[in-house]
Amino acid sequence: MSYCFNPSCQKPENPLGTKYCQSCGTAIALLKNRYQIIRPLGQGGFGKTFLAADTDRRSANCVVKQFAPAPGMQSNPQVLQKATELFYQESERLLQLDEHPQIPTLFDYFEENSCLYLVQQFIKGKTLLDELEEQGIFNEQKIRELLQDLLPVLEFVHEHQVIHRDIKPENIIRRQVDGKLVLIDFGVAKQGSGTLLTQAGTTV
Repeated sequence: MSYCFNPSCQKPENPLGTKYCQSCGTAIALLKNRYQIIRPLGQGGFGKTFLAADTDRRSANCVVKQFAPAPGMQSNPQVLQKATELFYQESERLLQLDEHPQIPTLFDYFEENSCLYLVQQFIKGKTLLDELEEQGIFNEQKIRELLQDLLPVLEFVHEHQVIHRDIKPENIIRRQVDGKLVLIDFGVAKQGSGTLLTQAGTTV
């Protein structure tokens, strides 16, 4: 499949090898002459997330985030500016925290065709939301195991003066290779300063 990166394209999926999007006419090529999109992973108010292959790393899987704010954000300059800052700050947070094995590594950050992109490590596994839907309500032992694995990650994050601000089951992946929990999506993470960790301002 070839994927169109025009954020406003209504039908971005195209047959493999397509040079121009059949829906909007945008030229289709590797992002940064390197990243080949495989399929979309999700979409939120700030943009879209894709599974991609890094052709410079023998087509190893990675995650590409495209900053493509919703129309409501684009019509509000203040909100758009704040959203842009948060997207940029995600790369800063990942750089700060990438030495921890349970936080995805940042590989790249760039701008192309007036869009911002962030490329990070792909974590193969299921989210805690997937587990919850498959297994039902977690018992006490399961919850204790989750906390014992996850709390040291949060301790590391807080030691670096970062507040995640979006901890939820779908942002925690159980890595398939070793069963460890990985904390993802630092898109709305905040830099703390001293004790002023809850200043009023942005509603997320």
